[in-house]
Amino acid sequence: MIAKIRGVVDSILDDSIIVDVNGIGYAILVSDKVRSSAVVGAPISLITLQTFKQDAQFLCGFLDYVDKQVFEALLSVHGVGIKSAMCVLSHLAPEEFAMAVATQDPSLLCRASGVGKKTAGRILLELKDKNIGHVNRFSNFGNTNINDTMLGLISLGYSKGKVSKILADVIQQIGSSAPTDVMITECIKKMG
Repeated sequence: MIAKIRGVVDSILDDSIIVDVNGIGYAILVSDKVRSSAVVGAPISLITLQTFKQDAQFLCGFLDYVDKQVFEALLSVHGVGIKSAMCVLSHLAPEEFAMAVATQDPSLLCRASGVGKKTAGRILLELKDKNIGHVNRFSNFGNTNINDTMLGLISLGYSKGKVSKILADVIQQIGSSAPTDVMITECIKKMG
């Protein structure tokens, strides 16, 4: 089992990159996030997961263990394949994914191409009680600022679904460590 690859980016393809490790090229399926950070000729180090289907095997690459854990959790859901799981990683940060699961908000997952309402609902249902490793620290809004922002906006009359969607955007823009009052202000601006 290949658990980690360190080498030089040989080429960047539509859904994968080729990493040259001492003259051997490994085709590694990656998310858009990994692909956009890869530079041909530059060194790269990826955490990997080898997956098998009936007729093929794939090597999937991740920048860190949290992304890998989210990917493995997604693969555990009936009907979610490698490409759909990579699409979710391409469109959602682990914090946003955990927020979607914690709030049972399918609209966040539907941002990923290839994930419709039915698949999003299945993901939320099957993962709602699962421990997703390091991502779990976000699933109950362990970050006090995020929790306080969520509760504050709901107490102002905004719906939980709308708040979680807007809050995920704000976190991506200003970070999860921003003060509560800044998060609330930014969310209210976005909600108009």
